[in-house]
Amino acid sequence: MYETTQVTYGEGTITVTMSSESATEVAAPDIRFGSYENAVRACFTEKELEVISAGEDAEVSFSFLMSDEIQDVSKLPLFEEAVEKESKELGVLHHGVFFDVDASKMVGSEEPEALGGFYEDVEMQYDIPLFLVTGDREYFLITEEMGVCNLEKDVDIDADTLTVSTRDIGTTLLLYQDQNESLVPTKEKIQIKSQHLFAAGIIVLVLAWFLIDRRHRKARN
Repeated sequence: MYETTQVTYGEGTITVTMSSESATEVAAPDIRFGSYENAVRACFTEKELEVISAGEDAEVSFSFLMSDEIQDVSKLPLFEEAVEKESKELGVLHHGVFFDVDASKMVGSEEPEALGGFYEDVEMQYDIPLFLVTGDREYFLITEEMGVCNLEKDVDIDADTLTVSTRDIGTTLLLYQDQNESLVPTKEKIQIKSQHLFAAGIIVLVLAWFLIDRRHRKARN
């Protein structure tokens, strides 16, 4: 995937480049921002945004490399520890794929600068690799930034996409979990429980009406 988007900010223009490649036989998924306008604002400082608004052009570049194994093996213990910790609360979590992420920004003729994180929450949307997609799975992302791994939960309901709100930019692990492995009640389970409570409430009302009607009949007799 290679995509270029231009966003107007004041008198300036910010060019956003998003690319994803795969180190495996499986094609890399599309990765995009929920709102490019919000995303570009979160990439720059207030001072940089003032310069852009005054008419200076800028660039933001994101590159994602998908692989079955982590590229920097020194970070693997951080991910394993984070997955083990989250599994105690959420249930069994399975490794899907890793994304090695490089991000940079540039204002005007200045040298490109590595982008280590967003200045505010940004919505990112990942297409799930097809071999991981089933209708009864939940998906998560764990991103490592400066030695800290943060887990983000999927906030959309589509089975083939993963949407997270995050400030983190770094090596990322996509996780998945089948419904029967979850320790957290799913929306379907909650809905079923609500339906059962509603049905039980109707039964209680019918029984109460029957008892009251029966007493009234006895009183008349």
